[in-house]
Amino acid sequence: MEVLAQIQGLLIGLMGWAGTAALMLGSSRLSKAEQRALIVFSWTLWMIPAMGSLVYRNMMETSTAAFYCIGTTLFIGALVSISSIRWHTRP
Repeated sequence: MEVLAQIQGLLIGLMGWAGTAALMLGSSRLSKAEQRALIVFSWTLWMIPAMGSLVYRNMMETSTAAFYCIGTTLFIGALVSISSIRWHTRP
């Protein structure tokens, strides 16, 4: 239970990103490409403060947090790109 108290910023970031992604996917005003790009971008926006909370509590170095944000953003971007290619439908 102590671990959950220490990483609550990360959990809040993950829940916030999931909520933001759900709102973007439900938006009819955005194209599919715009939805995918905004989902990846919102990951970065939610993970910066989430990782910042770990840095603030001295659980992670600043450079490690930056590399984690960059790496996971690239990974999420690659997954979204692969999924868009795989399930691409023509209008």
